[in-house]
Amino acid sequence: MSQTLLQPILGLDVEFPNTLYLIHHPASDKYGCYFHDGVNGLACFSQQSGAIRFAEFIDMVGMVCLEVSFDEAREIAKQRPMPIVSLMLLDNLDAPKIHYVR
Repeated sequence: MSQTLLQPILGLDVEFPNTLYLIHHPASDKYGCYFHDGVNGLACFSQQSGAIRFAEFIDMVGMVCLEVSFDEAREIAKQRPMPIVSLMLLDNLDAPKIHYVR
């Protein structure tokens, strides 16, 4: 008897939140980024508190937390220079959710 799997490919049911938080350094126009498993991405968080904790690890004075939509975050990620190729939801640093933008 054959069975149909409800979720045949892991991760296809995972969506990014509509509102995301990014870390930005306005003076240099740099954003917080992250490297995981060979992939570079623009760091984003579903909660402002997560973004603020992440900023504590960045050695730059004047970092601010931005609240943006998913589409805005995706566009910012696309505008970042290589090697940034994704938007990374870092609510769990050990298992980030990755959305490729190029």
